[in-house]
Amino acid sequence: MTETINFTIDSEDKKNFEEKTGLKFVDGMKLLMDNLKYGGKLGLDPFWSEENQMLLRKIREDAEHGRNMHEHELIEVE
Repeated sequence: MTETINFTIDSEDKKNFEEKTGLKFVDGMKLLMDNLKYGGKLGLDPFWSEENQMLLRKIREDAEHGRNMHEHELIEVE
């Protein structure tokens, strides 16, 4: 069964969510509900943390410039 839910969110909060996650707000809510439906924990995947995103940008930059790819430690997922 499908239901329609209407709610109001501050436009700046919506914009911040979309900028930080790279997802449209409605897609983020669908992802959240799917995660909860299948027993997942409420919270963001550590992959999307600012720390990990900075590391991934550094790795990409190193690869693009042919630099050595040593000692990059990615965040472990629980």
